[in-house]
Amino acid sequence: MSINVIVHDTRLEGRTPVSGSGTVTFEVDDSTPLSDFFDRVVGLSDAHGGIDRLMIMAHGVYVVDEDTSGIMLCHEFICHRTVHEFSRLRDKVARIVLFVCHAAETAMTAHGDGDELCRQIALLAQAEVTAAREDQAYTTFQSCSLFNCEESAIEFGEWEGPVVVYGPDGNIIYEFRNPSAWRDAAGVLHDPRIEARP
Repeated sequence: MSINVIVHDTRLEGRTPVSGSGTVTFEVDDSTPLSDFFDRVVGLSDAHGGIDRLMIMAHGVYVVDEDTSGIMLCHEFICHRTVHEFSRLRDKVARIVLFVCHAAETAMTAHGDGDELCRQIALLAQAEVTAAREDQAYTTFQSCSLFNCEESAIEFGEWEGPVVVYGPDGNIIYEFRNPSAWRDAAGVLHDPRIEARP
């Protein structure tokens, strides 16, 4: 029976969601080789008869030396130089959900934009890929008692701004738009589900 997998790059602040029935979670960071991430995902797929949804929680980044957008996942990042690794997930993963700001951005760089990166991920993995074009707000909070504080797991909730779904052939099969997240003068990201834009 297939499972869902959540991968959290811990440079995205907040507590990793806990594994549960039908869902396995694991963490990566700046010291994790990208090959280890793919080895782990392939191993989980083989052990469980496939992965229905692979959810990646990470920061979107601009890769300066390549003038391209990317995903801050593992040591090497996901960018046009490393995207070929997704071919290892062919016949292993049905859907990939990128909880990443600007993953499918179209105007961030002079060439090699996020839209093309997401299209390549879909083509190489032969999987459906869901990604946002703008900032994504998420929540995490601390609950404190007299003796300790506990942080809640990261919760992305609804998407913000335009969202694109790519088919396994790399073509866009669906697009929708929710209210956009916004930043104030101090650069703090605000969640449109919690407070209205001024």
